[in-house]
Amino acid sequence: ENTQKHSRSSGINAEYGGVRVDVLRRGEDCHKKAEDGDMLTAEFHGFLENSFERFESSHDTGKPSSFKLGHGYMIKGLERGLQNMCIGEKRRLHIPAALAYGKIGDSKNVPPGADLIYDVEVIHIQKGTTPPNIFAKIDTNGDKQISKDEMANFILETGRTVTLRGESEINAVVDEIFKLEDTDENGFVDISEFSGPKKGKHDEL
Repeated sequence: ENTQKHSRSSGINAEYGGVRVDVLRRGEDCHKKAEDGDMLTAEFHGFLENSFERFESSHDTGKPSSFKLGHGYMIKGLERGLQNMCIGEKRRLHIPAALAYGKIGDSKNVPPGADLIYDVEVIHIQKGTTPPNIFAKIDTNGDKQISKDEMANFILETGRTVTLRGESEINAVVDEIFKLEDTDENGFVDISEFSGPKKGKHDEL
């Protein structure tokens, strides 16, 4: 039986941008709180919410995982649910499919449309610098939403076409990005849908 399922909350809960957060244990050191740009070292376990089947864990590698917050390297729900965590704090994050792998799943262990649960314990926080506002760089007309043309132009301009061969392949890459990011399927990625860096030090959302 999975003992993670029966962890008790400390009674503190909150919501971070659509992610429900249960604090399972308070932090020991809250002088530093996790924010965009920081490197976090953490133990984590990911579960499918409907079955509580574990699909990934830092224990699979035998050591804690390290990752940068706010750079778009993780699913949106983790990026949001880890904000303001303290060293020693343990949280349970309830992440809806729209903030995880959406309607397409991860092609491995997470089926399409799956809501997820993550238990995360932060071990160390290394303070970093605020990541650049990539959203603003892609949104060249400043209308607070990214079109497919803007995304394609950004890919071309930043040299991310080394392995691409022609316009059709670039369009295929953009289509894949939009499958993940355009959660309301209106043909644009707005600032709330975008999973990459979108708020510089002096930027307002």
